[in-house]
Amino acid sequence: MTNNKTDKYNGFALYSSEKKPLGVISSSGDRQAFCNTKTLPKKIKKYLIELEDRRFYEHGAIDLKGISRALFENIKARKIIQGGSTITQQLARNILKDNRKNIIRKFREIDLAFRLENQYSKDEILDLYFNNVFWGRKNYGLRSASLEYFSKEPENLNTTEQIALLTILRGPNYYLQNVVQFDKRRDLLRQILHKRHVLSSKKISRIKKTDIKIRNNILEVFRNASVPFIADRINEDKHLIMSTLHKDIQREVTRFIECSKYPTTIVGISNGLIIAAGSTNGSDYPFTFRSNVGSTLKPFVYTFLRENGIDSQDLFKTTTSNTVNWDIREVQKVDKEFLSLKEALVVSNNNVFVNASYKFGIEETLSFLAEVMNKPVSNFVPSSVLGATVEGFTLNELVQSYYQFFFSNKNNPIKQECLSVLNEIAIQKFKGEFRDSILKTGTTNYNKERFAIVGYANKLFGFLRQGNEIDDYTKDGNFISNIMVFLKKISRKVYRWD
Repeated sequence: MTNNKTDKYNGFALYSSEKKPLGVISSSGDRQAFCNTKTLPKKIKKYLIELEDRRFYEHGAIDLKGISRALFENIKARKIIQGGSTITQQLARNILKDNRKNIIRKFREIDLAFRLENQYSKDEILDLYFNNVFWGRKNYGLRSASLEYFSKEPENLNTTEQIALLTILRGPNYYLQNVVQFDKRRDLLRQILHKRHVLSSKKISRIKKTDIKIRNNILEVFRNASVPFIADRINEDKHLIMSTLHKDIQREVTRFIECSKYPTTIVGISNGLIIAAGSTNGSDYPFTFRSNVGSTLKPFVYTFLRENGIDSQDLFKTTTSNTVNWDIREVQKVDKEFLSLKEALVVSNNNVFVNASYKFGIEETLSFLAEVMNKPVSNFVPSSVLGATVEGFTLNELVQSYYQFFFSNKNNPIKQECLSVLNEIAIQKFKGEFRDSILKTGTTNYNKERFAIVGYANKLFGFLRQGNEIDDYTKDGNFISNIMVFLKKISRKVYRWD
């Protein structure tokens, strides 16, 4: 573990709210979860030593007898059937992460092996080995492999599963992809352990009757900066984080992001808790990246103005009025000179909202936005009515503000009125599907960022898409149709919007 505070949780395993293995915390992108060495199975240590380095406790960094024996057996078989590397050398090779087959790499490996032997006891080296050795699919260490392939902590692995992991250890990606070769090597290891009286005949017979299924759980990698937002409980002794993330929804979010043509960020909440989060730019992006948020602030302004005396029938100019000293652009042109607030919210007309805010009082409107977004009023300027602020907001801040404002108190009639308008927008944009959803979109200048706030099945999702094709400057740019695909997939898992 590193002492760097920004990497405090590196090597922690992350579980979903359903108490299922979901991912690991890593700064490098590798899947590495540190074992609790106190609960590391003693049997797998014994099996490893028997299979990889029988004289482990007798020799130093290298084993000359082992090298001679391996050389003899390889010459006799006319092929490489044994390796002469000690467990300490194998550990050094994995720490270096250098698989080049040349003399320079070998000298570096041996040098590090000697330094490890001088610095650590044999048992400590064994613990380091089980925390660092490569186990395929970007998994490093026994715990990561155990969670990835069997959805179990190492201490819960049975003998069959332990031997399966040791089987793929020599060439993880090769044996994972070649079932026949995997079975052959596993049978060979069982024979060796039986011949050396490590496994009894009765145990071997029982193991052969036990089915083995190596899964592909694809542990997700989360950055340290995301931990404060997704953690429910943290156990530092066990290197374990119980999160608020919903496993199935998180998987769909990850798939959506991986399939997106453009950089995409998503955060989902339920009852104020983060249930899914991810981004092309890393798991912490929903919580750290700040930008203007376009028209997504209009529902707050709508509610404020309606609560403070502006009638549903009041009309406002759809062009820039004399009181406003900047030219307000419209993405969607309207053929009416005046619109009500509701009509303006449906078509996201900028001028109506700015004109209405100035008529009521722009300073009061900005103070209200500061309160809703829990930010200092100095962060807000007149164009904040259209989503532009001094410091910007994270996607998480935006979605949490929606939840706190609209759903923490459902008895406010004006807020419910606003939600009904957002429901109309959703029905229109989603082409009649997901009729019990809500939707508000927003874009920044030149569609650099596209936002969508979606309420569906008692969940609230925030979407941010960045980037554009050269000739794609439409308002939605297929953004909404892609979100519809996501909603269809999660509709099998969550289905009601209260």
